[in-house]
Amino acid sequence: MAMNRKELPPIDAYLAGLENPAAKKTLEALRTQLRKLLPGAVETISYQMPTFKVDGNAVAGFAFFKTHCGYYPFSGGVVPALKAQLDGYVTSKSGVTFPPGKPLPAKLVKLLVQTRLAEIATRGKKKTATKKKTATQKKTEAKKALVTGRVTDSAVKEATGRDWKGWTRALDAAGAGELNHKQLVAHLAREVESTWWQQSIAVAYEQTRGKRVVGETAASGFQVGVVRTLPMSAQELWERVETQPERWLGAGATLTLEPGAGYEVPKRRGAPGVRGEVRVVKPGQRIRMTWQPDGWRKPATLQLTLMPKARGVSFHVHMEKLPDAKARTAMREHWSRVLEGLAERSAGSTPSTRA
Repeated sequence: MAMNRKELPPIDAYLAGLENPAAKKTLEALRTQLRKLLPGAVETISYQMPTFKVDGNAVAGFAFFKTHCGYYPFSGGVVPALKAQLDGYVTSKSGVTFPPGKPLPAKLVKLLVQTRLAEIATRGKKKTATKKKTATQKKTEAKKALVTGRVTDSAVKEATGRDWKGWTRALDAAGAGELNHKQLVAHLAREVESTWWQQSIAVAYEQTRGKRVVGETAASGFQVGVVRTLPMSAQELWERVETQPERWLGAGATLTLEPGAGYEVPKRRGAPGVRGEVRVVKPGQRIRMTWQPDGWRKPATLQLTLMPKARGVSFHVHMEKLPDAKARTAMREHWSRVLEGLAERSAGSTPSTRA
């Protein structure tokens, strides 16, 4: 006698309820692959989506939303770390979306899972460490956190033929310590085909040799992001952003949301003046612009992204090409206060920040 949906295990029930045949086939295949990649994982429903958990940690989840499927690593660091590998897909900080009829390649799913597991392992080591670290040890660990602390030795060796120590020795022998970043990447391109791995190995080597610090990337310099979910519709939040720039740019700010339009925020007590130019506008979704406070030699890049959620809208603020770590800290604090102010006008929001 066949079981009804209420009697099925949670993920079976979820898949049985899908009416889109392409989505059902794609997600069933994805589930099968995740079972192979994560033997012994607990299969459950979390945040209303099928989820695989390892030792209590959510590692991978998937879902179908009317017109598209989504893969979610339950981390704000995995998708940004694999930006180059995910080129061509629609992504957010927390997930990847794709058409039901075009599943994610098996190699890409494997890389997403490996990166998430490496992240969990690194976090676990930090939590269980009991030895008091010296300032030098903490600084060294922070430098390694960006790449080598996130991607395992086995992952880099499988993809490139060497583990992290092997690459350090090979690059030292080749005199890579005298190369700038562009030259280092060109040197790696002779042996490594993937541009993502070229950049990752180059940055990891620079960190190991003290030429780069955590929070700085080759393409984007120092960067920071702040996120807050507000209990309102994306349309309502977009209207506020568009018509009330003083609420997020600063008192006295005027802004025309058109590519090429300039803007200025007057200097006020405790805050420098800011100027910039609008670069990209996608109504209801995203704004990209430059941001240059008084005293900065070069402008940073500011991007605002609105992402509808089940109960509200997630407001993402991301900055890159910041001049230094001090500016990075200052901008995190600045945008946290800005979003806090928006949240005070919209009770019930939930904050988070990312580095």
